[in-house]
Amino acid sequence: MPKTDHVAPCRRFLQPGEELWEARDYSEYPDLPLVPAHLRAPRKRSPRAKGLLGKLSDVLDKASQPSVGRAESRPSGGRLLDNGLVDNRLTRVAGNVAETLNEAPENIEDAVDDAANRALFGTTMEGSWTSMAGRFLVQVTNAGGSPRHQAITDRRLFVLTDQATGWREREPELEVAVQIQLSNIAELRPRPRMTFPRGRFDLVFVDGSWLALCCSFQEDMQAMVTAFQGR
Repeated sequence: MPKTDHVAPCRRFLQPGEELWEARDYSEYPDLPLVPAHLRAPRKRSPRAKGLLGKLSDVLDKASQPSVGRAESRPSGGRLLDNGLVDNRLTRVAGNVAETLNEAPENIEDAVDDAANRALFGTTMEGSWTSMAGRFLVQVTNAGGSPRHQAITDRRLFVLTDQATGWREREPELEVAVQIQLSNIAELRPRPRMTFPRGRFDLVFVDGSWLALCCSFQEDMQAMVTAFQGR
């Protein structure tokens, strides 16, 4: 199987006079923190997708409108809901308690899963969402697509994302997802693992925050680290 070329795609995004030191694959490290909803940008859609979604929305709107003269809708049991029962304070309290009890096992399971992931993958980010590491992850997430390549130059580290996603095979549509000047990077810290993926390294920023990045293989990770250390 031929090895994927990461150099040629990254060269297209070099600035005038910029020197490419190393380009390798970008593999998202498992168990990275999820970006909070209020920090996520709206998903990008192509004009064609927007048109199709608009037509679908119109169809759904029409289907949801009651026909003229239609009798008042009823639940499947054939009886109208008792508004007095729905609005009753004790009923609402009982419903909240039941909901809390139902959520408790899920919360316990989530906590167990989180602990297992930490044991397997370790801590994956240090710093708040306003830190350099937090902002880096937010930008990669909001760029959308599938991050494919990462490169380090004599000026910066950048990640390219491919917007040509979906089940149909298309020519890559690459964009710069995020970039950080070398002056803002304190260290690329190798963190090789005994289990896959082996190519973890931590991107450590000058504000003390850091984020786990990854290549598919340890030799690719080491090439990125060596390029930074030899600057």
